[in-house]
Amino acid sequence: MERAEITEKVIACVKDSLGLADDAELTEATTLKDLGADSFDQLEIMVALEEEFGISLEDALDGGDIKSVDTIGQAVDLVQAQL
Repeated sequence: MERAEITEKVIACVKDSLGLADDAELTEATTLKDLGADSFDQLEIMVALEEEFGISLEDALDGGDIKSVDTIGQAVDLVQAQL
């Protein structure tokens, strides 16, 4: 799967999880904090990504905390590493 397609799906999951409008403009540089996401929202986004892509992100975090994912680009990197 191409990075652009992964990015598009990650952005869709973020928008859905945070209740953002479909026309909200997000990029890989967009931070979850700027979108108002708290730690619960970040967990919800990661679960949505796992379901969307059929992967486990726990291994990708390598014992790290979900809060270490600050940007959409970092979420894309995690997903891409598991595909």
